[in-house]
Amino acid sequence: PQHNRGGGPHGGGDRGDNFGRRRGGGGGGLHGPNHNDQGPPGRNPMDKINEKLSNMAGPTFDLPPLEVSEKKFNGRTRLYVGNIGSDVDENELRELFSPYGETSEYFINKEKNFAFVRVDYRVNAEKAKRELDGVLFKGKNLKIRFAPNGSTIKVKNLTNFVSNELLYVAFQVFGEVERAYILVDERGKTTSEGVVEFARKGCALNAVRKCSEGCFFLTASLRPCIVESYEPLDDSDGYPEKYLPRKNPEYSKSREIGPRFANVNSFEHEYGMRWKQLHELYSQKEMAMKKEYEMEKEKLEAQMEFARYEHETEMLRDQLRAREMDRERQKHEWEMKERLAEEQRQRTEEQMRRQQEEMQNRIMHQEEEMRRRQQENNLFMQAHQLDNMLEQQEQAYEQPASMYNNMNPDSEPPVVYYVK
Repeated sequence: PQHNRGGGPHGGGDRGDNFGRRRGGGGGGLHGPNHNDQGPPGRNPMDKINEKLSNMAGPTFDLPPLEVSEKKFNGRTRLYVGNIGSDVDENELRELFSPYGETSEYFINKEKNFAFVRVDYRVNAEKAKRELDGVLFKGKNLKIRFAPNGSTIKVKNLTNFVSNELLYVAFQVFGEVERAYILVDERGKTTSEGVVEFARKGCALNAVRKCSEGCFFLTASLRPCIVESYEPLDDSDGYPEKYLPRKNPEYSKSREIGPRFANVNSFEHEYGMRWKQLHELYSQKEMAMKKEYEMEKEKLEAQMEFARYEHETEMLRDQLRAREMDRERQKHEWEMKERLAEEQRQRTEEQMRRQQEEMQNRIMHQEEEMRRRQQENNLFMQAHQLDNMLEQQEQAYEQPASMYNNMNPDSEPPVVYYVK
C-alpha cells in the first residue's frame, strides 16, 4: 500500500536530512504560487521555465515546510453529477448543494444528462458525494462522483532524497501547484514516486510534454524524472450493488451460484487450479522483471558514477589545457610587451641623442654667432675711435691755422704732422 505523508493541503510530511545538491549558485524564492505562467506575449515558454529554474538553482538544503491549509475551490473539489433530468437548471443544482458549503462553476450538459459542480472544500465535497449519491431527484437517482481532474501528474524514478517540499518547488516552474507529495510504503519509505496536482490542466500537460522531451533532474543524481498523466482512483465507495448491470444476461448467469470451495478432483477444482497457475506464472514473471530492473538500475547507476568521474576528469583536463594555453598566451603577450618596451626605449634613447646633438649644434652655432658679433662690435668700436681721432686732429689743425692768420697774414701756415 502507498500512503501520502504530507505535502500540500493534507499532512505534515517527513523531510530527509540531506538533499541532493544541484550544481550552480544563488537561490531565490522557492515557495509561493506563480500566477504568471505564460509570460509576455511572443516569448518562448521554455525561456520562462529556464528563468524560473535559474532563480532556484543551487543547494536545496532544509526547504521550509509546505503550508497545510487547503485552497478554496481547488481541483479536488469538483463533482460529477450524473443521471439528471434534461430540465434541471443551475438554480436547482445550487439549491441542491447549498447545505454543503459554497459552490461555483456550474456546467450542465442537458443532452447527455450530467453536470459538474465545484464545492469550496474537499470535506464538503466528500460529504455531498456521500449524502447525495443515489438520492432521488426529480424522478431520477443521482450518481455523484469526483470529476476527472486532468491536472494531476505522477512523477517516477525519483531518488531517496526527494521530499514533498522539493517536489513542490521543482514543478512550480510549469505553473501553479496546489499539492505535491511523495508516495511511501507501509514502513514510511519512499517508493521513488510522487504526485503533483496543478491548478490548471494546461500546466500538467506542459510538465508532461517538457519532461518527456528533455531530461528534468531534481537533485545532483542523473536520474531524470519520468512524468505521466495521472488520475487518482476514487475507491472509497468501491462498486456498490446498485451499480451492477442487472439487465445484462451474464449477470443472472454469474450470480445464480453463491460463494463455495471446489471439491478436489472436480471440474471446478481443475480449472480453478489452472487459473491459479496462470496467476502464479504472472507473479513469477513480474518478480523476475522487477529483479532484472533492479539489477539494471544498479548497473546503470554504477556506469553513471564511473562516467561522471570520467567526465569530471576530462573537464579538469580541459581546464588544465585551457590554463596552459592561457599561460602561453600570457607569456607571448609579456614577451611582446617586453619587445615593444625595448623598442620604445631604443627609440627614446635615439630621440634623446638626436636632441642632444641638435642642442650642441645650436650652442656651437650661437657661440660662433656671438664671436662674429663681438668681432664686428670691436671693428665698429675701432672705426668709431678712428673717426673720433680724425675729427680731433682736424679740429686741432684748423684751430692753429686760424690763430696764425690773425697774427701774421703773410706767413706760411704751420705744418701739421699726422701720426698713424
